[in-house]
Amino acid sequence: MKTAITKIGMDKLRNMTPMAEGGEGFIYEYGGDILKIYKKNVDIASKEKKITLLIQKNLPKEVVKPIQPVYDTHNNFIGYIMPKVSGEEIRVLTNKKYLKANGIGTNDILKMLVRIQEVVEQIHKVGVYIGDLNDQNILFDARGDVFFIDCDSWSIGTEKCEVVMDLYRDPLMSGNDFSESTDLYAESILIWKTITRIHPHGGTMNPDIDIMERMKRGISVIDNPAVKIPRTIKPWRNLSPLLIESLKKVFENKSRSLGRELADMYANLKFCDKDQEYYYGKFDRCPLCDVNAAVISKPKSQGVMGGLTLYAVLNERDVKVVLSESCYIGTDGNAVNIANNHRLAYQKGKFYHFFSDGGLVLTDADNIYFTTKKDTYSIRKRHKGPIYVSGVDIYYISPANTFTRLSATDNGNGIRSIAKCSYDSYFAVDGGEYCIVNKYDGNLIINRNGMNVELPHQGSIINYGIHRDRVSGKWLVVLQDGSGVFRTVVICGNAVEYDTDQIKYECSLGNLCLSNSTIYIPIDGKIRGYSYQKQAFKDFECDVVTPDSRLIKNGAAFTIVNDENIYKLGK
Repeated sequence: MKTAITKIGMDKLRNMTPMAEGGEGFIYEYGGDILKIYKKNVDIASKEKKITLLIQKNLPKEVVKPIQPVYDTHNNFIGYIMPKVSGEEIRVLTNKKYLKANGIGTNDILKMLVRIQEVVEQIHKVGVYIGDLNDQNILFDARGDVFFIDCDSWSIGTEKCEVVMDLYRDPLMSGNDFSESTDLYAESILIWKTITRIHPHGGTMNPDIDIMERMKRGISVIDNPAVKIPRTIKPWRNLSPLLIESLKKVFENKSRSLGRELADMYANLKFCDKDQEYYYGKFDRCPLCDVNAAVISKPKSQGVMGGLTLYAVLNERDVKVVLSESCYIGTDGNAVNIANNHRLAYQKGKFYHFFSDGGLVLTDADNIYFTTKKDTYSIRKRHKGPIYVSGVDIYYISPANTFTRLSATDNGNGIRSIAKCSYDSYFAVDGGEYCIVNKYDGNLIINRNGMNVELPHQGSIINYGIHRDRVSGKWLVVLQDGSGVFRTVVICGNAVEYDTDQIKYECSLGNLCLSNSTIYIPIDGKIRGYSYQKQAFKDFECDVVTPDSRLIKNGAAFTIVNDENIYKLGK
């Protein structure tokens, strides 16, 4: 197919006013398009060949490529016509004022960078290399669409790119031998600089080393205490560690490879209200708020860990956040009963529980709400006190400090007062059995199904965990006082079997479990079992476990309740 051409006389050109001038030519508005006319110092034969090749190439729509060559009235090639696009150079995304004024967040920037990576890969598939890839020859518009300009400088076949910005030049490149690798190096610099607002070889050293020399030596700003970072540069702890590691290898000249790390981060963003910033959503908590935040690894399919089979209970694409082992909030905004997959409109500020028949029980700070076939009920409970639902029974402490069981039936509710509690009391229920920990002046009175055990206890209680051993029927009580000391007590019958303050816990005390006289503790990447009778530890490797994981043990299997999914480990 013959390419259409445009002829323009020199007299007409002399009467036109350029809208811009570059090193190689002049830019004019031409109808609804843009006209570029080369200067006399340009190798016009090489440019004609390159423009012809570009027109023939099937390039992504984001590439603002030539659509017609332009000749003068003597059939001499003088330039080309390309579509007109409007946008800002990508480099303005490193300007804090511009970002704030235009409401552009990290999520918007990542979206554009992901598309840039995809476009570069598509360009490479047709045998074209950009060469001079930098943050001035990619534009973006108000919708976040990106446009690649200045493509007449690209490398196509034997027609090489002749110019490249030094701050993006691959130090491993020989001559002007541009390739996928050299483009990836420049793209990696663009990604890092756009997200962090600093060149990966920026900052200062003492004694300082020229940035070009640092690029050759692979001395980057990442994890390098010898490089001083300006105070105005925001920390990059919110980025995906996999993305940081892959980019670091590029900057250290150890790699010229990027996978889907950028797209993975964009697909897994969470927003921190405190820092007003997005972060990689696979962290267990905001890494800008907490430097000890860790990435939670999630299995994509069944596997074996430490000889135990691990699998995910829920489809992670459906889960916004797991509330408990029985309920999660879906990505559709509904609360979902895991037992029967029933969906209900989620009400903010409410806690969700379910009867064995699937009936919903809601609580807020002061009330319990539930519905039977006969009526809808609202019951007062102690302010911010927990409830436990077992079968059709609801256990709670009333405002009068009475431990109470309410049995909900279609014929009416049976309410039974079980035991008086102190103002400073805590409880748990499991399988219809209960344990209440009451604190009076200088003492603990632990009520286990009506049997009391009294212990001296002088400290305050700022955190607690109460757990039943479903094998032996024993109860584990762990209390933390205001000085950070943990007291671990195991009650067997009406006697204390174990009592120590020598165990330290990094997890929430509600996340522990007790089974067959072994205390199981969630730690990073492991479940730690402590046999207090043998005073011996044993670790079970499991990548999905963090200190924020709640452990439940039934027989030989663990249930691991995380914010993003529920896992089963073992049979």
